[in-house]
Amino acid sequence: MKKILVCLTMAISILTSNISTAFAASEPPSASANGVVVMDSVTGAVLYGNNEDTKYPPASPTKLMTVLLTLEKCKLDEKVKVGTYPPTIEGSKIYIDTNEEMTVKEMLYAVIMVSANDCAEALAEHIAGSEEEFAKLMTQRAKELGCKNSNFKNPHGLYDDEHRTTAYDLATIEKELLKHPEYLEISKTKTYMLPPTNIYPEARPLWNDNRLLHDYEQYYYEYAIAGKTGYTDESRHSFVASATKNNNTFIIAMLYDPVKTYFTDSKNLFEWAFNNFQTVKMFSKGQEITKYTSSNGTVIPLLAAEDIYYTKDLTLAAEPEFKFDQSTLKDKFFLKGQPIAQGSVNYNNQSYKVSLISGADYQKKTLPVVGDLLTTDLNTINYTYLTLLIITIVVFFSLLVFSLIRSVKKKNSINYDKNHLRKKY
Repeated sequence: MKKILVCLTMAISILTSNISTAFAASEPPSASANGVVVMDSVTGAVLYGNNEDTKYPPASPTKLMTVLLTLEKCKLDEKVKVGTYPPTIEGSKIYIDTNEEMTVKEMLYAVIMVSANDCAEALAEHIAGSEEEFAKLMTQRAKELGCKNSNFKNPHGLYDDEHRTTAYDLATIEKELLKHPEYLEISKTKTYMLPPTNIYPEARPLWNDNRLLHDYEQYYYEYAIAGKTGYTDESRHSFVASATKNNNTFIIAMLYDPVKTYFTDSKNLFEWAFNNFQTVKMFSKGQEITKYTSSNGTVIPLLAAEDIYYTKDLTLAAEPEFKFDQSTLKDKFFLKGQPIAQGSVNYNNQSYKVSLISGADYQKKTLPVVGDLLTTDLNTINYTYLTLLIITIVVFFSLLVFSLIRSVKKKNSINYDKNHLRKKY
């Protein structure tokens, strides 16, 4: 009966799910999770989504945000002293004790590899003083990363009515985490021995619960580089994973999987992504992208502020298009190397922002004699103003000379008339 209900639930979910695909590639393989997303780790492009913005209780993939904040706010060799609350946390843990001391890195091994709730709580208290304050940091950081629908209430993922996130948001958090080599180092570690502490005299063995990493497992996937599993009764099964193949790295996030097929499903989705998409560099940092011509004819090269990539759909012949509105630079002056504008790369319903920097100085300068009447732009004289100034000066002096001559003639005429009248009478 229970199996029948599960099957019915899956069938209804498939029929009513909100499936969205951003690209025109071949149909992706199916997955049993309700919320699914496949994302390019470099561009953030969504290659496939199914309920990717639907909020679910995430279980242990919550810890991805805990790990991110820890790496951003702590040194790896920093000592963490365990308080009274972390040892009481339920679920998976390594059984740390009050006043036990471990380094941040050792606790990260426990959090990432075996999903230790007690260590996640200890790190939260170490960073923010309490679970509540740390949860606020988690939600705020998610917003800064561009997460759309996340609200965190704890650092470990145990069920809470208000603790929610989405497949898209978890993939976005993983995308940021992949920038940290320490995260990759720990995530790819298959086994690890935690050293003895001031409380626990024996080494603790850890075994990575991401089965994509273990070559003796049926789920082994040679391109896997990171992953975080999760489960609670209310959240069902969840999984976030990353894989790299031929210099392409993709991320998969799956939430609310009722039958736990996420290892197989993720392998199939990764292969689909690698076969249909490629991360392509369009511009290198410092490369000239376009030119800006000022009103007086000065040509300024505009350069890429950073490497620019797009996600190419290998099933399409279309090429990306660069767009830039030159009117945004009208009447502006700038220095070489200064960020001055934004363009965009548009491709297959995807848009990527491009920050542009000036390749030359373009400054307004004043000549000391004439003042603001005459300017030069990057050593280029504004001949329009110069011509007008010269014409004005010529006309002014011409009128002045003409007026003086006329005045002299008039005076001489008057003197002549007076003298003539005297002689006559």
